[in-house]
Amino acid sequence: MYALVFLSLLLNVICLYAVINLRKKLQQQSDSNDTRISEEVEELLELFSEDMKLENERLHKMILKFTEEQQQKDHSTVINETSSVESEETQIDNTSLEDHLSKDTNEVLILAQEGYNAEEIAKMLQRGKGEVELLLKFYR
Repeated sequence: MYALVFLSLLLNVICLYAVINLRKKLQQQSDSNDTRISEEVEELLELFSEDMKLENERLHKMILKFTEEQQQKDHSTVINETSSVESEETQIDNTSLEDHLSKDTNEVLILAQEGYNAEEIAKMLQRGKGEVELLLKFYR
């Protein structure tokens, strides 16, 4: 009977030793898997960050190019609008001025040809003497 108890205790010690060894091996394997997995994750993150950096640079170049194109387009549009507005204003101004000036100018020039001086013409047309003198200087 003592032999059976001794044998039972010996088998329990051997089983306990085997369980402890298996646990250590499992822990080492788990640690190596964790290390391997963490290394793989680290590599993937590095690759991802590198790809993101390249993509950001490409996007930055595209934005700069688009901005330059927009500025050129806006600049040409502003120039075209300015020139078209100026030409329209000039045409409108010229038409109204020509009508107004041509009537006044013609009257002033006709009276000047008839021998009247600037002061007399100004009184007849109820205009300023300086205005009449300016018209005479400009159109003679």
